[in-house]
Amino acid sequence: MRVESRRRLARRWDERCSEILQRMAGRHHDREICMSIAAETGKRFSSWTVAEYRRAGGLPACRRNDWTVPLRAMPRR
Repeated sequence: MRVESRRRLARRWDERCSEILQRMAGRHHDREICMSIAAETGKRFSSWTVAEYRRAGGLPACRRNDWTVPLRAMPRR
């Protein structure tokens, strides 16, 4: 059953989704790319699916969440 759902997702991914992914890869997080694909095409994908297509296409990784790094370095009371 799980394999069938993955196949269904693969059939829904099209060239327009790939264009959006290529345009946003490296500068935006996978969740942001998911939201853009949903807004522009009406198709909804998980961030895991977007990450899989990004890795398969050899595109750069999503940007890091650098704003929380200073918070983690703060001493605890």
